[in-house]
Amino acid sequence: MIRVGSQLTFCSPIKILQRAVVEQNEKNIVTHIYSLDDERVELSNSLFFDGILSADIVSLKQNISIKSISDRLKNYDYFDLSENIPLTAIDRTDKPLVIDVGTDSTDRINQILSALSYTLSAYSVFEIIAACTFYPAKLLNRKAELEVARTTRLLLWENVDLFKKELTDETCIREMS
Repeated sequence: MIRVGSQLTFCSPIKILQRAVVEQNEKNIVTHIYSLDDERVELSNSLFFDGILSADIVSLKQNISIKSISDRLKNYDYFDLSENIPLTAIDRTDKPLVIDVGTDSTDRINQILSALSYTLSAYSVFEIIAACTFYPAKLLNRKAELEVARTTRLLLWENVDLFKKELTDETCIREMS
């Protein structure tokens, strides 16, 4: 059993918890999510980190043929960053953003993230997390929200500018298992 807390926990684009702890069993199943503000005593063995907790990053390319979901992708701004990272800023639209990094390797994702702070400067860190975790899971008809009974790797987004809600050049993710 692992209990991990942080300043913010991204559950969905409309549910971002402050000072929350996510409890997960040895099979990566979320067993409990609770607020530290509601607890009179912090549970033992809870780890608290600086950053944002989220569910695992989901790559569409690793799970399905992009052509097979092209109809559904019309409702999103889909960016495949698995091979090339744009050198110019991506313009914001009204559609939700979907970012496909083409891998589940934390090292490779961190290489991509370090190059994205300028490219995605029009988007908040929460929109970027949703683009990597929530919307791809939704497109694959999987549980998208970080919630009890969901099986996922927990990720900590570190070195994020929490005041401006932006990625920085040093933003990286760390697996919490």
